[in-house]
Amino acid sequence: MSQKPGCCFLGCLFQLCSSKSQEKSKKGSPTPSSSSLDFKMAGKDFLQPSFPALNSQQRLSDAKGRNKVELKPGRSLMDWIRLGRSGADLTGVGGKVLEVDVEELAKHNQKNDAWIALRGKVYNITPYMEYHPGGEEELMRGAGIEGTQLFDEVHKWVNYESMLEKCFVGKLKSTTPVHRRESLAKTNSADSKNGPVPTPSFKVPESPSVPKFDWFQTKTNVTLVVYTKWKLMKPEFVVIDRQGNNFLATLYIEDFIYYLHIELAEAISLNYEVKVNKDTGKTDIILTKEKPEQQWPSLGKHLEKHNRHVKVKDQAIEYRTCCVESVSQVTHDSKLLCLALPEGTRMCVPVGHHVHIRHKVSGMEVVRSYTAVLPTLTGEQDVRVKAGTVIYLMIKIYKNGALTPWIDSLKKGDPVEVSTFTGDFNEDRLSVCQNLVMFAAGTGFTPMVRLIHRSLEDPKSSLNVRLVFFNKKFEDILWYDQLQSLAEKHDRFSCDYILSEADSNWSGKTGRITLDLMKASLPQQTEKSNLLTCACGPTPFTNLVTQFSKELGYSEREYHAFQG
Repeated sequence: MSQKPGCCFLGCLFQLCSSKSQEKSKKGSPTPSSSSLDFKMAGKDFLQPSFPALNSQQRLSDAKGRNKVELKPGRSLMDWIRLGRSGADLTGVGGKVLEVDVEELAKHNQKNDAWIALRGKVYNITPYMEYHPGGEEELMRGAGIEGTQLFDEVHKWVNYESMLEKCFVGKLKSTTPVHRRESLAKTNSADSKNGPVPTPSFKVPESPSVPKFDWFQTKTNVTLVVYTKWKLMKPEFVVIDRQGNNFLATLYIEDFIYYLHIELAEAISLNYEVKVNKDTGKTDIILTKEKPEQQWPSLGKHLEKHNRHVKVKDQAIEYRTCCVESVSQVTHDSKLLCLALPEGTRMCVPVGHHVHIRHKVSGMEVVRSYTAVLPTLTGEQDVRVKAGTVIYLMIKIYKNGALTPWIDSLKKGDPVEVSTFTGDFNEDRLSVCQNLVMFAAGTGFTPMVRLIHRSLEDPKSSLNVRLVFFNKKFEDILWYDQLQSLAEKHDRFSCDYILSEADSNWSGKTGRITLDLMKASLPQQTEKSNLLTCACGPTPFTNLVTQFSKELGYSEREYHAFQG
């Protein structure tokens, strides 16, 4: 996932971390810090109405892919933060706290007078119109209505409460539902011309059954067994947090989360192993006894979350305080960070997934999303990545950005709050295609790092891999030397560099993404069924690649866009 300059609806509102201040974990629980951020682990759940809007400025890009919502000077995120701290009345009602009914809310649906209700709170979004990177049209979709559902379909994790705090108008009055039992009874009476009308029945959709759980021990290990019955289950979908004997395993199973929360009877080491049976989804979490040969009388005591089975979208996203272990320069304005997870935590970020980083800027919590990468594409890998104890992030520094100036100042030992991973890329797609073509612009390269590594280093793979890499100047190209080395080493890998602001010394390709360029980069149509195309970059770039893929006749299963 690249750092995108624009995003959709209020969800991209400011790319702030969600909701309320960090809740305190209950005593004795290893649960990480939590906020009301939500995320989607697997699958796409974007429902109608679609976002961005069909006529949104976010979709209206010219063939060069440069059009985005241009903000006026002085309308950046930092300018909005300064305005909020200036003391100006952003409520439009003189700072009074009102009770607003739906009729009154509906009156405020114009660009010069726009209110929105989110989770029962009404905000005046009029002053924010010029600051919204996604454009006024996208913001106006929620004007005059209760916009929580629209907001949640895009980015429920965003901290609109923090950003719109100074725009708070009041609370939305709840409406009491009208009960119609009496009228229904009359309709069903014997006086009906055609006899009694049967009472309508509504079938509630069935939820997947709670996974079965068991355990057993050997002289050296204790194994927790979860029967997920999900054939796409992977070891990466198991996150472990432990403090002392308090053990919490979080399993992401399709659209649900299943918890094992136990106060273990005896001590274990920090070595965890997770194995998954690909045919059945049976998941073994193998713990190493601190005292070998010791027979445990029981597994231990079940704690608060144990055996809970809940929807991912209904759960708060978890944040953990990580520690900066190293910082290295990649290009003149990009850095590679190695972050160590807390002791006792195991979190292996799946391929193509990202995490959020949050930090307070001028009293407001700001969040940005970054795709987990590797320490290198050509050298020896850090075994701790596979063990789930460290995460590598490649981040571009924007001098006038809201968050990256702070990231630029980080040094070894500094704390950083990092969320649980999120994303919807299915790594198994790499096993069923013959050609992988990736279109990346700038830091949109980051999701491609692990796709490239996985495809080239897998001894069973014969996948042909091509990267079409767009940048402004030569010095902006991330890991240029490593990409060149890969191309020399692997016949199956090639990389095209395309610069939009090349100097006179550049002899390679120039320009921006076009339909003709994309068509020339893809294999012949006869091979179409064996193709997977991926794209990541600024929103207009990704939208154009998506559009061109459709125009060229490729289906959804042959294309994936990495978007936040």
